Amino acid sequence: MAAPRLPLLQGRVTAVERFESPAGGGGGGSTPPQPDPATHRANLLQQLDAMAHTVKTRGEDARDVLATREIIAVRPVAGSVLAAKQLANSKANAWFAGEIHETATVLLDVARVDLTYLRDKINAFADDSATTLKRHRDRSPRIARASEIAVAPIEFIGLAQLEDLVATRLMLETLVLDRAYWFEIGCRGGYRNPEHYAEGSQIQVSRQLHRVGANQVLTPFSGPEQVYFYVRATPPQLAAVQAATDCIYGAAPAPAHIRDDRLFDMTKTTDVAGFRLDAPGRDAPSVVVLDTGIATSHPLLAAAILTATTAGPEIPSPEDTEGHGTEMAGIALYRDLGAAIERGTFIAPHWLQSSRLLVAPGKGTASAENYEMWPLLTQKAAEAAESADPEPRKRAFVLAVTSSMQDPPFDGVAPTLWSQAVDQLAFAEGQGRLMIVSAGNARYEQWLGLAENYPQLQLAERIHQPAQAFNALTVGAYTERTQLPDDPTYAETDVVAPKSGGISPFTSTGPADREWEIKPEVLFEGGNLAIAGGLLDAGVTTLSALTTGHRHARNLPLSLLSMTSEASARAGNLAAHIWTREPSLRPATVRALIVHSASWTKVMRADFPGISDRLQACGYGVPDAQLAAACGLNVATIVIEHTMPNAVLEEEPKKKPPKRADSKTTESKHRRKVVWYRVPIPESLMSDDDPDVELRVTLSYFSEPNLFGRRTTRGLDLNWDMQGPHETEAAFKRRVNALLRPKDINGKRLKSEDTSSFPREIGIARRKRGSVQSDRWCGKMSTLVGDKLIAVAPVLGWWDQRKKLRLKAMEFSLVVSVFGPGVYDAIKPLVEVTTEVMIDV
Repeated sequence: MAAPRLPLLQGRVTAVERFESPAGGGGGGSTPPQPDPATHRANLLQQLDAMAHTVKTRGEDARDVLATREIIAVRPVAGSVLAAKQLANSKANAWFAGEIHETATVLLDVARVDLTYLRDKINAFADDSATTLKRHRDRSPRIARASEIAVAPIEFIGLAQLEDLVATRLMLETLVLDRAYWFEIGCRGGYRNPEHYAEGSQIQVSRQLHRVGANQVLTPFSGPEQVYFYVRATPPQLAAVQAATDCIYGAAPAPAHIRDDRLFDMTKTTDVAGFRLDAPGRDAPSVVVLDTGIATSHPLLAAAILTATTAGPEIPSPEDTEGHGTEMAGIALYRDLGAAIERGTFIAPHWLQSSRLLVAPGKGTASAENYEMWPLLTQKAAEAAESADPEPRKRAFVLAVTSSMQDPPFDGVAPTLWSQAVDQLAFAEGQGRLMIVSAGNARYEQWLGLAENYPQLQLAERIHQPAQAFNALTVGAYTERTQLPDDPTYAETDVVAPKSGGISPFTSTGPADREWEIKPEVLFEGGNLAIAGGLLDAGVTTLSALTTGHRHARNLPLSLLSMTSEASARAGNLAAHIWTREPSLRPATVRALIVHSASWTKVMRADFPGISDRLQACGYGVPDAQLAAACGLNVATIVIEHTMPNAVLEEEPKKKPPKRADSKTTESKHRRKVVWYRVPIPESLMSDDDPDVELRVTLSYFSEPNLFGRRTTRGLDLNWDMQGPHETEAAFKRRVNALLRPKDINGKRLKSEDTSSFPREIGIARRKRGSVQSDRWCGKMSTLVGDKLIAVAPVLGWWDQRKKLRLKAMEFSLVVSVFGPGVYDAIKPLVEVTTEVMIDV
């Protein structure tokens, strides 16, 4: 008899406190370089004067008529970091335009090139009468100068040239000067700025491209603070456009052509004309397939199709003429299509929506020359599905259209406008969308080498764009299909993945770079590859999934699907299944539950004994559908849905009392918050045999992306940590929150005690890089019992540099599971009485 499935437990945050990161805030903190003040002042003022002279003597026709501002590049001394916020000045109409991380160059967008406010800081820095005595961290004395954090690190100030806007690894000298390239340029604009900013940028760039002989129609894509264009030009032409405009903030070579998923041969099966498909309930969730459309009259799909739309007028019809979208739809709707066909009937558990993104791989909107359209088309496809069905429905968006990043000009995983489009869709102005993206398939020309060196060589196959999007649920493939057909044709044939539970030979894997989040996060079934005498066969029936085909009118209603396309469609199916069980959950929570439920198979542990290789190849493992959607008698899963402010304004007493009696005695200060959750593990769970238990914690949120200089930053990041088995509650809170640490006689905060959390399988250094962060611990019940605190703390991002966004809040979801005998009944009543407490420190 099957074990009973019990509902997930709804937890609530225990407390919220004021917070300060032990690592310090975002305002620098390191001692700036100490140049000779008088010499440094003379050098910098000379550079400012030279820049002003260049602008004054520039010819009238040297720039576009709309170019009235200047882009200034500020470079630091090698090894130093500039205080970007102190270099800008909103009152002087001098904006922080961004930073090229590889070179630490700060860009300013200014209305006047004299930069009077910066001259004042430079003069103050050199003023010997304005010095103060401060101390180094070792308490030794030092002379501090006015504005030293802003001024001391500066090495160069000047009008930005094209080379100032390009990352080091993409320097223009690596390109042939007389050859035209596709470039991706970021300009003033974006959806958080007035519309005329982007309009002015587009007019300027278009006009100047025409002037240099590189005329083309520009398709804009809007990020939060920049509008992006793809332009085809030689490096000198692009440099001329940059010099003649006042709007270009960054430039990089654009990605090459699309590498499409290989299509599988069709297969004929039984006549399904009499098949009975019952539609789901009106409020049921939907899986939105962003692909080649859908066969709307297919007898195995029609009754479950809620809407069929296109990404825009570029796509002639929502009907699938290529097949891939219909194949995806079949997997997204049916977990086992063959069993349903045998029964002759099926009750659809959720709806299908299709938004046609392309007509066929490599053609029309999917061709290489239309690459610039892909970010915007993806955005429009998702929004079209929502517009066609305005009901407040839970939707899982599935995208299996990808492009390799191992072809020139890419040399590995990098942010792109396409990945930013997915990140923006998932952020959805804070409302959240569940964007499921396939990791992409290994390059076809590499299959034979991969087959001969399976599975280790799979680590060389990197995920495709846009799967690197940090807000996406990125899905790779594993396989349990190892049996070939019982047919003499396959007598001399082998399968590449010989053991059930290994990674699929089709899948690509995550980046090895330590700066990247764990990608893919999870693996779903994606099929196996057959090999015979050096010949490969990706279309073997028993190694692929049976699904719906678009040629049903020709008596061919069925097709085969495998690879990461199948895997991502199965992820969409699971997401919809969770929502049918728990309709109120946020999209970030569903993503958390899918990752939270994942485990590595025995084969994965054996094939990749090192944790780094295993995470790169397998992510967190294979999700468990039952664990993701419900609890059992021996599993207590607690879901907490809450919000985190980037900062809050609090009134505090002024350090010095006001001189006038009628003046305010308080002032407004931006303060951070940390959220605490108390996990109730009652001592009643203890027994003489001290059973083995497992603890899992997963944090999930969607942060607003901002792409600049080939680096994606987030509006706000979060991290979580947990009280250790031998750590007191007070010690844990002091370890996490610097505001709770005592001060020495000089007012400096002391270091926390040498305590730590549970020794977890993933570790904080690896998990904290992503916007979904999961970890697990296994041990004895005696080590776990007693309430344990979990902290969710903010990590400041680009929101904090924008005055209007500094007080924005972001939703997050925390999932906690305890596995052990009788834990559900013991924990359930304690979770139900948990209350939220606001604690002011």
